[in-house]
Amino acid sequence: MKVIRDHDVKAFLNKELTKESIVNQFLPVLARGLSSYASNPNGIVPPRTVQPSNNSESDTTHVFMPCISPNEVGLKVITGGPSNNAKGLGFQGSVIILNEITGELDAVINAACLTAFRTALASVLGLTRVLPVDSETTLPELCVFGVGQQAYWHVKLALLLYRGKISRVSILNRTLKNAERLRDDLVKEFVDVDFEAFSFEDEEKFRPHIENSGIIFGCTPSTSAVIKQDYLNKNPKFKKFISLIGSYKPNMIELDLDFMHHLKKDGVNVIVDSKEHTLHEAGELIQSGYTSNQLIELHELYDVEDFNSVTDSYGITVQKIVGLSIMDLCMGKYIYDKIGENAVIVNDF
Repeated sequence: MKVIRDHDVKAFLNKELTKESIVNQFLPVLARGLSSYASNPNGIVPPRTVQPSNNSESDTTHVFMPCISPNEVGLKVITGGPSNNAKGLGFQGSVIILNEITGELDAVINAACLTAFRTALASVLGLTRVLPVDSETTLPELCVFGVGQQAYWHVKLALLLYRGKISRVSILNRTLKNAERLRDDLVKEFVDVDFEAFSFEDEEKFRPHIENSGIIFGCTPSTSAVIKQDYLNKNPKFKKFISLIGSYKPNMIELDLDFMHHLKKDGVNVIVDSKEHTLHEAGELIQSGYTSNQLIELHELYDVEDFNSVTDSYGITVQKIVGLSIMDLCMGKYIYDKIGENAVIVNDF
């Protein structure tokens, strides 16, 4: 059994990630996992258990998310609450990987980097299908709302895939200092890209950059829209892709509901990782009245060649990701197998 720490995951990804490895190795692993899930959703991802702590001194909530697929068996556990947030801890989590045949414990992986990476990879799975990496019809900028690990990995994967096509990245957050911190981290890795940080109050300054962005990532847990309809480029000549991962409760939204109503009225489908889970958790879809037949799952996107059903008259596509335990398990197992092969920093027990 191996314990794989958070910095082991980061070190592995930083060593292995290239445009080629993302396209030919990481994306196919995740696509296979999601296709497996779609073949038997409730059997492969059984209902999660959500339980507040029974400790009188704790205000945390514990979430247990099992996965039992033909190739991945295990459990993801996350814990969080107000006290964690006040301490700057946020959600804490781990992924437990069992041998799918014998049930032996193969690995325990810290979930912080793993979950952020697999979520960004899911965003990229839809993004690269609708906007191929060799596309010449995208706008030259990228905007990300949010500053956590999720935001970091979304930007990093996009820049690795579309290098030379994205010349500028705008980072937007409620607190400018945190946006500047992420900007400074990314500048060290991508010296050929211009980065700028904004607070949400700097609308006049950042609005032109959103309008000039072909890729927009929403990575902030907001209860009111931070991506406004008026910000979006309306020139149908250019394709635009919006991926939302920040809202995870029915009362939370990142994208303007007026725009969601526009998509729904025009019969435009939204790309999702799971119809069932997004319709229980995604405020954008719930509050705008979407139903399952108005959604298309990521695995289905790879069975069609015409993307008109997911793109509006302005050339805008919207994707909503809420995350599934199989995503953590399939990527966690892949990383575990590769780290084991290469004897990267791992503790044996």
